[in-house]
Amino acid sequence: MKEIRTSCSIYLKCVHLDIVEQKSAASIKLREHVLQLLAVVYIVPLVVYGYLGTFSRHLADDYCTADLIQGNFFLNLWHNYQTVSDRFSNFLFIAGTEILWTRSISVLSIVCLTLWVIGLAWFMIELSGTLGEAWPRSLALALSASLVFFAILQTPNPFQTLYWRASIAAHLVPLVLMPFLFAYLVKEIRKTYSDHVSIHVYPLIFIISFIIGDFSEPTVAVMILLLAIFFIAAWIYYKGNGRRQTLLLIACALSGGLAALLVMALSPANAFRLGTPPPPVPELVSLTLRYTVEYITGAFRNQPLPSLVSFLASFFLFFNRYNKNSKLSADRRNQFILFLGFLPILVFILIAASFAPSVYGQGFPLERARFSGTVIYVAGFMGMGGLSALLIVLWRPGFFSERMMTWMMTGLFLLITLYPLRHAWLTTGLIPEYRDRGAAWDAREAYIMELKAQGQIDLLIPQLDGVYGIKEMDVEATHWVNRCAAVYYGVNSIRAIPPDGP
Repeated sequence: MKEIRTSCSIYLKCVHLDIVEQKSAASIKLREHVLQLLAVVYIVPLVVYGYLGTFSRHLADDYCTADLIQGNFFLNLWHNYQTVSDRFSNFLFIAGTEILWTRSISVLSIVCLTLWVIGLAWFMIELSGTLGEAWPRSLALALSASLVFFAILQTPNPFQTLYWRASIAAHLVPLVLMPFLFAYLVKEIRKTYSDHVSIHVYPLIFIISFIIGDFSEPTVAVMILLLAIFFIAAWIYYKGNGRRQTLLLIACALSGGLAALLVMALSPANAFRLGTPPPPVPELVSLTLRYTVEYITGAFRNQPLPSLVSFLASFFLFFNRYNKNSKLSADRRNQFILFLGFLPILVFILIAASFAPSVYGQGFPLERARFSGTVIYVAGFMGMGGLSALLIVLWRPGFFSERMMTWMMTGLFLLITLYPLRHAWLTTGLIPEYRDRGAAWDAREAYIMELKAQGQIDLLIPQLDGVYGIKEMDVEATHWVNRCAAVYYGVNSIRAIPPDGP
């Protein structure tokens, strides 16, 4: 009888363990499905943004690419560097897309958004793997898609950021490419743990960093500061055999960014662009700090709900990932508290770095020049949300019962899924406006081609309204937009006449 009781006891324990394992496996599978669903939910509004971009057409500076792609390209680029702009990569990108397809502007938005999400997800996977636990693709994709969504949602001028090629090249493309640089850099650093880095990697990282850095001053300032922090952290904390290679890799990327900034600073075109002399250093620092404070307080005051939802979205994603996760050690609680306290300071410094070039050149940054600051602002809120979730997992107050947490997470899940879907639905209301403008632009270009076919070289064409702060062709043929458009279309002059006459 004793043997029977012992056998039954062992059997019941095995059944219990099997049920626990099945529940654990089912729980892990459910969490994975939740992450996949959230990734899809936050991609939906990005698809709507990309679709609106299919109606984008040339505006203002976009016409001026004709000077670059006609005649000797490199001589034109050098002339442009000396007299128009200090940004080599910016105009290489614009000219390259124009050469590939004159209507490339209509696909730039969806291409940039797609690459941005992929690049951020890749960087998160590589970085988390370096820190000891590689995140699943679903978590990285959900985080990257939500970061891009909230950044576009809160940018001061979404149209200029996403649908005007001149602004896309200066302020969106470098942010799209930067995660790829950091992901590749971290991937090569991981090789230093057990192997030597190939010699060609060092100059390659320098070149990539230089190209990305030369798109615009605000973004290269952020990149340089991030790489400098990365270098200092590696210098202090990395004690492995590959320490020298790691520091050299980061130094190559940092040198590329600094070289890009130097090339832009030495451009003779700055004398034409700056106009008034820049402020002295003490005033530059004072204004930069003041504008940063004004921007952060204004961003939260004007759009508190998106800021809060971005915090909660990250909170949910990290809580869903690490709740009841034995891999999360309680010893790291102090580290999370330290990071949570340091993160707002880091966000402030990075936003100030992105604002400093604009303050140096013109004053308070223009709407499109604030986009890198917006991305940092959103990333800061999401970072604080994730760290708060980790602290709750490690140190849950006693009054938070399991049932209460379940109901709270359910309500939170509904909020963070319905919010982007609602915004995507509201954004579809812009489709008629964007579509009608694209159709009017196409009709006007067809009219220009018809006049050219008739042999006319001094054209009178219908004027379209300026859009979201971007200048359209003017009634005066001598206006700079008109002059660029005349070169673009290969005619002597163009005048845009309003419907009610000049």
